[in-house]
Amino acid sequence: MLEAADTDIARFFSLFADDCVFRLGNNEIVRGRHDIQEWVGGFLGGVTGLRHTVLEMWFEGEVTAVHADVTYTLHDGTSLTLPVVTRTRIREGQAHEYLIFMDPGPVVAASS
Repeated sequence: MLEAADTDIARFFSLFADDCVFRLGNNEIVRGRHDIQEWVGGFLGGVTGLRHTVLEMWFEGEVTAVHADVTYTLHDGTSLTLPVVTRTRIREGQAHEYLIFMDPGPVVAASS
């Protein structure tokens, strides 16, 4: 999923179930693929790209956790790298729950 987020955002969103639950940091929960796309589009509007470097992964049944560094490229060409953990619940090949544990404040502040 993270590779798709880095290279093909449409493919990334195709991996979400229609009724997926999404949350980034302490933001409100977003429900449903369409609303998630809109929310993420607004958040990523302040950057020109992102790249994840996976540091470790953990799988247990339908749940996957990934510890990574995510590097955001800003409109001025500078970059910002933040630690992140994602926790995803996969059923029938689609994400039904996608939780991102990260402080998005530095990205928001830098892109304002």
